[in-house]
Amino acid sequence: MQVDVYDFDKTAVPYDSAMKYWYWCLARRPYLLLMLPWQLFWSALAFCRIISVPTYKKVCFRFVTFLNTKKTVTKFWDRHQKDVYPFFLPENRAKDRKCVLISASPDFLIKEIASRLNVDVCIASPHDERTGKLLGKVCRRDEKVNRLKAELPDAEVVNVYSDSVKHDSYIFALGENRYLAKKGELTKFDFQG
Repeated sequence: MQVDVYDFDKTAVPYDSAMKYWYWCLARRPYLLLMLPWQLFWSALAFCRIISVPTYKKVCFRFVTFLNTKKTVTKFWDRHQKDVYPFFLPENRAKDRKCVLISASPDFLIKEIASRLNVDVCIASPHDERTGKLLGKVCRRDEKVNRLKAELPDAEVVNVYSDSVKHDSYIFALGENRYLAKKGELTKFDFQG
């Protein structure tokens, strides 16, 4: 089965969707400011590399405990679906290949937009949508490849789209064609991985 693989954050949209969602929730639910000192503490630990990104991701989405996640995610994408770059819209993707979206962002956030955009397979970091707790590995770097192979073991990757060669070298190595996505513009390049 032939597939095209897309990263999401800063590739299909101009921002990190998880951060954008946090800010969006904070603006609409000011009581979440009470969690800010706790989140800044954990963010500082991650920034200083005292804790790993997976450890950080286990706690950083705990704010959803105080939200109706399904409702807020729906409203978030109602507002921000227009931010998706044209190359990722269903009418601009290859019709003869499956579209696979792979993201490190929480699955409860990414699956909604993937459904709206007729993505065939959506792979993201598994989180409990009620507690925000990370339930498995963060879907980044080589974990993207592991998850893709587990989900679609017979996939033949034709095109790969991402904003970062450094972070997505593992998925770039799978593709016949590689496209660097910067601000909605695609540049095909040769990859020596």
